[in-house]
Amino acid sequence: MKYPHKILFLFLMVSSTILVLSSSSWLITWMGLEINMLGFIPLMFNQQNANESETAVKYLLPQSMASTIFIAAAMISTYTNTAQTLLAIAMCLKLGAAPFHLWFPPVMAGLQLLPAFILLTWQKIAPIFAINSMEQTTSNSLLLIASISAVWGGIGGLNQTDIRSLLTYSSIAHTGWMIASITTNTQTLLIYTFTYIMINVSIYLSLNKIPTNTHKQLFITKQNNNLTLLIISILSLGGLPPFTGFIMKLLVIFSIKTSLLTLLFLISGALTSLSFYLSFMFSPLLNSFKTYQNQPNFMQLSIFLSMTQILPLSLLLFFL
Repeated sequence: MKYPHKILFLFLMVSSTILVLSSSSWLITWMGLEINMLGFIPLMFNQQNANESETAVKYLLPQSMASTIFIAAAMISTYTNTAQTLLAIAMCLKLGAAPFHLWFPPVMAGLQLLPAFILLTWQKIAPIFAINSMEQTTSNSLLLIASISAVWGGIGGLNQTDIRSLLTYSSIAHTGWMIASITTNTQTLLIYTFTYIMINVSIYLSLNKIPTNTHKQLFITKQNNNLTLLIISILSLGGLPPFTGFIMKLLVIFSIKTSLLTLLFLISGALTSLSFYLSFMFSPLLNSFKTYQNQPNFMQLSIFLSMTQILPLSLLLFFL
């Protein structure tokens, strides 16, 4: 890490998430969320330029608004149970779920690669499990937000040529599926969140070695191994069978207890997301497989087959 003092802020971000997960009071949860926000903002600065300062302000304002709504709703909840809906809305604003996502794409566009993936993965853990600890009376409003997020994440990703924008709208869609998994059981939520984070970690490791941003730049890279890992991870994130991303969506569909209309919204959003994943990665996928025909690496191909076949089955066995 370029700046050693950022280790302290990384520790604050991790410890505050653990504080939120282990808290039994809304006040402690609010304190953990605030420490988490203050620990992440210094990590957003890598080049120390005006663009990063603007991005930090764009992140700070909606997060502060969500914290204000959360603590106000927490105080009101001692008198009435209807404030639970406000608590859920505040957490959805922190997550960047639709229709509270307007701050999310501009922030993602202004971040460097590492803080962007921290925002995509680790920063979702505390709010999503804070929603999970709420009462089930908010399930109707949560399913509505989940449906809107899944559909809007799929629609927003259409015609995107930038990998960062693709992952941004993918995160909005997956946030909808995470919120939907809250209404099932904690085990399904844990499996979905952990799988989503691991897939994004593999995408980060690939993009960290491939200096590409747009769709056309994927063709000129000579790092074929990293390109193949990126293609596999993105197709798994899109939910293409038999990849792991398909299995985690299947678990939510089998576990959720809701109306057919909500399921149709979730599935249509997933299919729309898969369509732009396939259109985005179709040409690089053919180019990568053509390279493997010229220079095959059977060890890497066997590892790929094991990851795509055995890992989904093991997750299914763990769930059952």
